[in-house]
Amino acid sequence: MSEGNLTWVEVKKDALKHNLAAFQKIAGPQVKLMPVVKSNAYGHGMLGVAEIAGEFGVDYLGVVNLEEALTLRINHIRTPLLVLSYFNPSGIEDALENNIELTVYDRETVRKISEAAQKMNKPARLHVKVDTGTARLGVQAKEAAEFIDDIKDIKGIELVGIFTHFADSENDDWTYTNKQIQEFKNLLFNLQKKNIVIPITHAACSAAALSSADTHFNLIRIGISLYGLWPSEETKQKLATHCPWLELKPALTWKTTIIQIKDLEKGKPIGYGCSYTTKKATKLAVIPVGYNEGYDRRLSNRGEVLIRGKRVPVLGRVCMNLTMIDVTSIAKVKAGEEVTLLGVQNGKEISADEIAEKIETINYEVVTRINPLIPRIYI
Repeated sequence: MSEGNLTWVEVKKDALKHNLAAFQKIAGPQVKLMPVVKSNAYGHGMLGVAEIAGEFGVDYLGVVNLEEALTLRINHIRTPLLVLSYFNPSGIEDALENNIELTVYDRETVRKISEAAQKMNKPARLHVKVDTGTARLGVQAKEAAEFIDDIKDIKGIELVGIFTHFADSENDDWTYTNKQIQEFKNLLFNLQKKNIVIPITHAACSAAALSSADTHFNLIRIGISLYGLWPSEETKQKLATHCPWLELKPALTWKTTIIQIKDLEKGKPIGYGCSYTTKKATKLAVIPVGYNEGYDRRLSNRGEVLIRGKRVPVLGRVCMNLTMIDVTSIAKVKAGEEVTLLGVQNGKEISADEIAEKIETINYEVVTRINPLIPRIYI
């Protein structure tokens, strides 16, 4: 048990730094690194990961909104920050005051930023987001050159970055990704013809950065793979072929504690809906995690956890704050024993990929949904 906490997450500092070093080696010294710490650092703890990335010497940190950026600044993170997505214009002055770089893709937002920057006599550093085919946020590629030409000389702003995002770089077939790369390169070429040079150019997420140097430009955004998880099995297999030295080290282990043991006779229903009935005399343990904590309800009667390095099954439905497990196979098991929900214990592993496959989702969701109120401990 960790300092009185019944449930906690351990994050390995060395694993994070190892993964950063791997990307640094892939990208080379001319390419900047931007670890993405949005959404509580994909469940790993935003502040802790930001501190570790700062110690490593990264060039930027990426966040999803202004609230995350301000939280980092309040906690004395001085690494350059980029808000990658939408922000409420009411927070523009806070962003400028705290040297936070902003993403823009429409003229009205640029106008509001310009007004605030002139009022404060402080230039705003902006990145233009270009939609080259993901159909999410961003100025459409065909309109981007005109948009940039229109805003480049507006008072109070400094265009320091331009970026796009790939829709399908996790898959083997890169037909669409290559189309997006070419769309982005064409835009940069057209800007160059207009003598418009934007210093920072970025497009690559983890999958793209791992798969092709053609996506690196001069900054890469490292998301899921910062945390030691592969964006897809296809990406992992591709790297095994052309970059066999590369190893990603998962950083996260999620642990909890047995809070009660009870002996049940054969034929005893377990949990809500009586979805499981014991087939024999069963030793049952109760653990204090459920779907509120981020342990997915779809693991009901399907999940497994580790005790002393041995897998034991979930019995019955995962509840809001409790889950029941079969510990019949664990000799002299007792309340207070440590349980690993995700990660390695005594050489055995339950991976985020395994859980994702069982609940038909992706490893991103498995780790990101771990409740942020659960303590993160950096070891």
